[in-house]
Amino acid sequence: MFVLRSFGKHSAVLKGVAAATLIGLALACTAAQAETDRLLGLILPIKAEKPFKIGVTVVHLNDDFYKGIVYGIEDEAKRSNVQVVQVSVAGGYGNVREQFAQLDAFKTIGVQVAVLAPAAYDGFDPIIQSLKAAGIKVASVGIPVNSKNVDFGVLQDDRSIGAVLADQICKSGPGQKIVATVPGPAGAEWARLRYVAFTDESKKCPSMKVIPGAFGGGLGLQEGMTQTSDILLRDPDVNFIYTPEISLGMGAAQAVKQQNRKVQVISSAMVREAAPLLKDGQILAVVSEPGIIMGRLIVQYAIREMEGKPMPNLQPASAQGLAYPHFDVPSRLITRENVDSHPFNIYEIPPADWQMPAVQ
Repeated sequence: MFVLRSFGKHSAVLKGVAAATLIGLALACTAAQAETDRLLGLILPIKAEKPFKIGVTVVHLNDDFYKGIVYGIEDEAKRSNVQVVQVSVAGGYGNVREQFAQLDAFKTIGVQVAVLAPAAYDGFDPIIQSLKAAGIKVASVGIPVNSKNVDFGVLQDDRSIGAVLADQICKSGPGQKIVATVPGPAGAEWARLRYVAFTDESKKCPSMKVIPGAFGGGLGLQEGMTQTSDILLRDPDVNFIYTPEISLGMGAAQAVKQQNRKVQVISSAMVREAAPLLKDGQILAVVSEPGIIMGRLIVQYAIREMEGKPMPNLQPASAQGLAYPHFDVPSRLITRENVDSHPFNIYEIPPADWQMPAVQ
């Protein structure tokens, strides 16, 4: 702490110098805090000593989750002396051939780190092996992939998401909870893990009864509306709907409203459009899926991987059934009580003026 004393005619000057020093320190602390805030203190940000190139391929860009990942990677790369040379899009879950071709193309454009959000859990090991043989490091982001040849991943704990959602319904109040489920697309490992954990956790709650659902269909509002409408027509006792992600959840909420039922939806992957539905009780809770932070962490871990530096906080291979080291970004449960204070711009939604990079 600075103490200002009187030094005659030089006092004002000295006070000015001390004040300037205090302001400089305050600004430095604010800048350091901002650096920490963008990564939530999960890792200390560093810059690459030598620039390198990253290629990215994601499932689609239809929602804020994958847009957030791409934005996080791109923005963190600019801050960190790293170049994103290509962003590719598979076009949807199950489009593995398209993604194989995109990964293969990385070999010809000088990519040194390939970042993969896979369109399916299985089948990627041969192409990942070929990338490794070409000297390219491979990172998985957002959702898991079944390959022991991945160098590292930045993911989220899908089992925890499912369990937290079940617990939230259990604690929602007195009375019987009859929960219908819209499990999500077939072949999506993240959806399966969430559903299994949700149903397992529900067994610990005597007031909960979960009606099994069938995997299938795609994602989106219309899919959620269609499946939920059928459920509500079949079962008049349902008072909760589980969906594994928010586009299905928003569609489910719309179906509930159309049928004028007292049913609450619970889901994952927060979007701004869900905020009013949380406030009026149509949606009970949503788990935030911080795609922006995942993208930033991918770049930070890629720098450390390229430079042979320590990789802090990675869980070892075999943890949670995965065959490669990974970091699970902590999730945040969004409810009516905290939705107004949720920092969308840090967690999952890119700035309004952000321009999506050219994709292939």
